[in-house]
Amino acid sequence: MVKFFFFKTIYSFTLWTGILTATFLLFHVVPADPARILLGQNASEEQVATVRQRLGLDDPLVHQFFRFFGRAVRFDFGSSFVDGRLVGPEVRKKIVLTTSLAGMSLLYVSVYLTIHVLLLVRSRKWRRVGEISDFLLVSQPTLFAAVIVAIMAISCYPFTRFSGSLDSLADWLYLLPPAFVLALYPMGILGRILRNQINQISDTDYVRTARSLGLAENTIMRGYILRNSWVPILAAFGNQLPLLFTSTFIVEIVFSVPGIGSLLLKSVLERDLPMMQGIVIATSLLTLAVTLTLEIFYPLIDRRIGSRDAR
Repeated sequence: MVKFFFFKTIYSFTLWTGILTATFLLFHVVPADPARILLGQNASEEQVATVRQRLGLDDPLVHQFFRFFGRAVRFDFGSSFVDGRLVGPEVRKKIVLTTSLAGMSLLYVSVYLTIHVLLLVRSRKWRRVGEISDFLLVSQPTLFAAVIVAIMAISCYPFTRFSGSLDSLADWLYLLPPAFVLALYPMGILGRILRNQINQISDTDYVRTARSLGLAENTIMRGYILRNSWVPILAAFGNQLPLLFTSTFIVEIVFSVPGIGSLLLKSVLERDLPMMQGIVIATSLLTLAVTLTLEIFYPLIDRRIGSRDAR
């Protein structure tokens, strides 16, 4: 199992290195000149040349890459071209708000999946109701649902003011409607996968054998069915992470949450290259960290995964 963890860690680091390389190359093929963006269109060619030399833009591309890689590992992306703010602290502050919003949405997902399990155990009729509810949740476009929920929140929700941080209970309560919108699609897709897994595993030979031996239905559900359903659920959740962050950007803009999505939109409109680089690398690192954590949980749930993959 130690070998499994080691190889997964190396694999994640390799992916992050690839993301750093792709980000570096992508921002170097952009036709905009960082020195010209920093100085403005009225700057002279001599001033632009001086700034390019100061930023190291005239150095060979390989030297620029290793300098960029070393700074990225330290999470140092310099200062914003627009207002001179340090990119690292600004991105960290915004990403905390975004991850808090995503975390609250996961609470909705957890409650929904728990209700799914409880009703599937007690009632066979819930399978049809669950199919309809999952279909409705999956079919809702995030932007459309965000606008509808925002209008409803303005009309009847008491917590409609946000201070820009999470210093009070009112700020946390403000995040409940956007977190609900963010949780709609994961609730539907994970609920569908969970229901299908429970239905498939319930028809297997070892579950029928357990029932024939007179084991209680709750024991069969916890020890046989749910335990073998968690790995596909976690794998599906890991696949949903990029989409979850994309939906977070949309929800933040609709609900005026000053998170990483709003910062990214502002950076793109202002062509703030250091801020965009910091956002791309930070979100990719966060996604890889969560994915690696899920990968580590797989063999803890099913030890056959670690022993098979480590061969």
